[in-house]
Amino acid sequence: MVATAPDPTATGSPRAPRDALGQRSWFSAASVAVAPVLGITLFLLGWQAATKIFDIKQYELPTPSSILSSINGDKTYYLENARTTLWEAFLGFAVAFGIAMVVAAIIAHSRVLERMLMPLVVLAQVTPLIAYAPAFVIWMGFGLRPIVTMTAIVCGVPFLVNATTGLRSVDPNLIELARSVDASKWEVFVRLRLPSALPNIFTAARIAVGLALMGAVLGEFFAGSRSGLGYSVKVAQNHNLPLQLWGSVYVLAVLGALAIILISGIERYVLHWHASQRR
Repeated sequence: MVATAPDPTATGSPRAPRDALGQRSWFSAASVAVAPVLGITLFLLGWQAATKIFDIKQYELPTPSSILSSINGDKTYYLENARTTLWEAFLGFAVAFGIAMVVAAIIAHSRVLERMLMPLVVLAQVTPLIAYAPAFVIWMGFGLRPIVTMTAIVCGVPFLVNATTGLRSVDPNLIELARSVDASKWEVFVRLRLPSALPNIFTAARIAVGLALMGAVLGEFFAGSRSGLGYSVKVAQNHNLPLQLWGSVYVLAVLGALAIILISGIERYVLHWHASQRR
């Protein structure tokens, strides 16, 4: 009896497992998109219900519906202040990234420099920003400069630590191989060290997003700002405006979430070759 090859077009052929795999992939992708939205929705619904069940006063903790209604009723106000804070946070984020990458590239090649600089980095990390924020205002005056400086300091620490670790994580055998073919230090950095450091750098970027917004808001508290979400929170606190206070907090949360989504998208595009981006 002669065996015959299965007909790939027939029903019940190996196409079925592939279809099942495609369905699972579609379900997985849908769950990635839907799960965060569902989680936030359930959280807000629970918040709404708790304020009603426990009869929490609006001036103590407004309901999400009243906060969203307040934002919708004064969209221009929140949009203008969000634009100011976002610009300050972006500048501090960019300055921190640029300086940290240069310093990390230097100390990644020198243990002595690392031992000299890391104690200063640790001090900057463990000292609360609010403790020395007034000093920056005294040195630089009111306005944008102290805000960007404070934001850059809080963002610089995760960038520096993660970039240094990543630049040193290259396989030594690859470095020796590159040197054996007379590769320059710049070629080793661009082709080996930097690609190896990219996952760490993107991890630092996601951490630095929240720190950048925090630094910008805190800077607005001290630097005499007349716009920005930090200024909006300060005014709301001084004049007992809970809806404005929580509205500003909501907008800050949305800005941070959108920034992280953007960074994650860039990471997926840049690191499409890396194991961390495979499903």
